[in-house]
Amino acid sequence: MEWIESIRSEPLTVLMKAFTLLGDEEFFLLALPLAFWLWSPRKMGRLGIVLLATVVLNDFLKGIFQVPRPEEISHLVHADGWNVPSGHAQCAIVLWGWLAWELRRRWVSVVAVILILGVAFSRMYLGVHDLLAITAGLVVGGLSLLLYGWLLDHAPRGWLQLGPTRQSLILLVLLFGCYMIFPDYQDPALKGGAAFIGFTAGVLHGPAMSLNRGWGVSISRALTGLVGLVLIYIGLKQIFIAIGYQTTLATFIRYTLLGGWISWGAPYLFRHFGWSREQVRMRN
Repeated sequence: MEWIESIRSEPLTVLMKAFTLLGDEEFFLLALPLAFWLWSPRKMGRLGIVLLATVVLNDFLKGIFQVPRPEEISHLVHADGWNVPSGHAQCAIVLWGWLAWELRRRWVSVVAVILILGVAFSRMYLGVHDLLAITAGLVVGGLSLLLYGWLLDHAPRGWLQLGPTRQSLILLVLLFGCYMIFPDYQDPALKGGAAFIGFTAGVLHGPAMSLNRGWGVSISRALTGLVGLVLIYIGLKQIFIAIGYQTTLATFIRYTLLGGWISWGAPYLFRHFGWSREQVRMRN
């Protein structure tokens, strides 16, 4: 890690901090909803499920291995939690790798590789991860993509016949089972798991959506959706603080509602206002 400090410079540090922002919670909280509401609910629905699931997996794995972050190099950004595997690297390969697979265009694949490597290297450059953590994050993220792609193509018939409500309840029970097995989980597992349940339940229950195009309609969808996000993310948090209800369950409720708002609540309003059209759901 010593060689990292030898190549540090102010312009490169600015660039690496920009790369690392692509793996932060705030980026996902803004980019995923906007892409879902403005671009492709079907593609972003599939992406959101695996992305949120890998966030939870990453935090559980960190709790299992409990490898400290590197201390032989100064940290240029604040980072909590354990070192292995790197959450930024894992999420980067899931996010950009899945988009490259969905779109299947050469230029998208090239951009995806650049972003994945850029985010991964930025964590080493900024001093918060070492090569082991980065490698582990990329491997776990890659395996997550392969498993998820396989499950989409080979979902057991019995699972498909359960229906969205029972599927959602089973996922909720499995998530809480993981919390009980790994009680040392941290905020990413709690928030990511809650958002996963809310988002997935919304995707499973909501009808397929065809977006009405046009600048006016798109801006209306974006503003309406973002207002709802702010009310839940900040407004509900302030309500819980005001009534003295600052518990783990309060956080879980808030992030579950965030996930559900993105995939079901906001799209429901879009259809109601005529900003999108409901379609018969068809399996790709």
